[in-house]
Amino acid sequence: MDILKNLNDRLTMADEEEVCSGGEEDIKEVISKSPVQLPEDYIEYLRCTSGGNVGASFLVDNTREEIYIWNAGTALEKFKEFSYPIPDDDFFKQAWLIGSDLGDLVYFYAEGKDGFGIYRDEAGNLYVRDGEKIADTLTDFLVKGTGIDIALTL
Repeated sequence: MDILKNLNDRLTMADEEEVCSGGEEDIKEVISKSPVQLPEDYIEYLRCTSGGNVGASFLVDNTREEIYIWNAGTALEKFKEFSYPIPDDDFFKQAWLIGSDLGDLVYFYAEGKDGFGIYRDEAGNLYVRDGEKIADTLTDFLVKGTGIDIALTL
């Protein structure tokens, strides 16, 4: 299923013209660096967005709130940026960052307290054990709308 063509009614893609396929080398690097098995729908999302600059941004309920899911290149940049100063040295052995709310929250795949899926935590406080689960899959999150409100609130 093409996630971007089947977005939940609460979501509208911002800057759609900047999202394009490509970035196969970056996608391979994401897969090799991720400590967790990345779901196929996320890899497919990367294939659809990694030719552009940063990924896709989704406006929620036509408000100023946004959910931003990075493309492969941006995920790799954030991996380098966040992997040095985080308080939990084990975070990047357990999780892969995939996006943010363009504020204090980041989204990541991990095996957390509620099983494997997409979680969120504060950017300056990255602990898998403290993350709140958003959804099991990217399709559940962006297509079915599971966890949209969780993704935006502390």
